[in-house]
Amino acid sequence: MQKILVILDKPKHEQIALRRALELASKEPVQLHLVSFVYEPIQWLPFVQDPANDISARIRTERESWLETLKQETELPDGTTSEVVWHPDIPSWTHDFLEEHAFALVVKTAQKQFGKGGFGSIDWRLIESLPVPLWLAVNTHWIKRDRIVAALDPAVNNALHVELNQRVLKLAGTTAQALGADFEAVACMPVPDVVADLDTFREQTGALMNALDKVIADSGVDCKKTHFVTGKPAVEVNRVVDRNKARMIMVGRGIRKGARGFVLGNTAERILGRSNTDVLIVP
Repeated sequence: MQKILVILDKPKHEQIALRRALELASKEPVQLHLVSFVYEPIQWLPFVQDPANDISARIRTERESWLETLKQETELPDGTTSEVVWHPDIPSWTHDFLEEHAFALVVKTAQKQFGKGGFGSIDWRLIESLPVPLWLAVNTHWIKRDRIVAALDPAVNNALHVELNQRVLKLAGTTAQALGADFEAVACMPVPDVVADLDTFREQTGALMNALDKVIADSGVDCKKTHFVTGKPAVEVNRVVDRNKARMIMVGRGIRKGARGFVLGNTAERILGRSNTDVLIVP
């Protein structure tokens, strides 16, 4: 049974992340741990006369009461645990928590609005730092197909890129199976404005498509379709996802060894920044 950490939204907000976790829980056995973050820099609040400890205690009590009500009103899987955390930095707390506890996935509502581009700073820091996959959910009423699309790195001549593709493919396959969704892959080959030799370019493109097919076949994942596109990856990959009204795009995070291996690549960052649906980032 895999354990999932759910970062709850604030009270009075839609609990989108919780809905995603519950959907997974309805399909396969999982154990949820719900975390509600609260923090107020009390020493900076104007006209505060009560001791800071008393104020923070009241704030925590109110949030704990809300969390208990949420749990009572929600059909949660057996073994679900919860806590209210007083902490000023969600990414650092989450990273430290995952270092000490074995969790397979983190689910959080994205700090994002359609048409704005990119995520909030908390989300970007979570993307960059977490040692486990991160599911950032958005409210997408227009989604019409239960479909997951994995963005593959076309640099299949590099062992690190191939390993990253395999991790993305395997998680995409298990996630699609758990949710009863179709799985498709997309790869984009960047093309310069002027192609010096069109015949050579076509030959290279064909070889790349064959290489990607082999990567997918080696993963053992049931891939319904592979979309091979050319152009700017951030634009073309998201065009495939949006056109097919997919519910999620999966993107691999790091491909470098050492400390720089935790840095999100520029292409992946641009793809995520333009996405209009749920994203799942694979470390």
